[in-house]
Amino acid sequence: MTIAVALAVPDGIALAADTQTTWHITIATAKQKGTDKVFELAQPILMPIGWSRMARKLFAIKMGGAPFAVAVSGAALLNNKTPFSIFKSLEQAYKGDSVYDGVLNYLIEGLKTEFKTQFGVDHLSEASQVVDLGFVLAGYEEGDVSRPLLRVTSVYSGKPAWAEAAGYPGHLTSWQNSPTSRFGCCWTGRAEFINHVVNHTNPALPPMAVQFPWMTLADALDYVRFLAEFTCDFQRFAAMVPDCGRPVLTASLTPEGYRDYAGGA
Repeated sequence: MTIAVALAVPDGIALAADTQTTWHITIATAKQKGTDKVFELAQPILMPIGWSRMARKLFAIKMGGAPFAVAVSGAALLNNKTPFSIFKSLEQAYKGDSVYDGVLNYLIEGLKTEFKTQFGVDHLSEASQVVDLGFVLAGYEEGDVSRPLLRVTSVYSGKPAWAEAAGYPGHLTSWQNSPTSRFGCCWTGRAEFINHVVNHTNPALPPMAVQFPWMTLADALDYVRFLAEFTCDFQRFAAMVPDCGRPVLTASLTPEGYRDYAGGA
């Protein structure tokens, strides 16, 4: 799993992501003691079996001559390819312009093709397994720093419960900014830890920063790093096997380009 965060402020877009990749096995059946009768579990158990550091979950792509940033979560491999390698291959093959909606749709369809190839299906709802690849796409409308664009999209196979109401189209956008509300924060992956600290209901504590239209890019970088590191540190001391881990990498995106802050902002 992953935590990836993006925040649009007037001077640019700040992004952060952890760098741990965790491998799981899915336990869907068990044997009854004494009879060896095999039965199906109502809820499959995901058991971590290993992990690796410094996965590339946050990176730049150039589409139609314009810079974009991508932060990914979910599947570490898809059709025997990492998300980073898939997005970079799509970048190389792209022949369109830099209009955000066109770029996003192209990326979604490219990911769907990888899913269909992996599962050997024509329609993703026919896949035998639910696999999810979420990503944040950051860019700008007409290269204008005052008009940032952020969307959180999930491309998936199978029939996850959270996609039933939409009829299993194979992708869903869960958050996006708008022309009337340009500046804001979004995340993908292990959202429950950030939700806990950002949406707390303790009246004795002030709300987390919501003054995004007045926040500098430097503060935005600190903010997204804090949220990503909070997720990693909460997991470290929680009664669980951590599936997010340091180091956390941060980056900024402006119409002029993408800047990586591998050593901290």
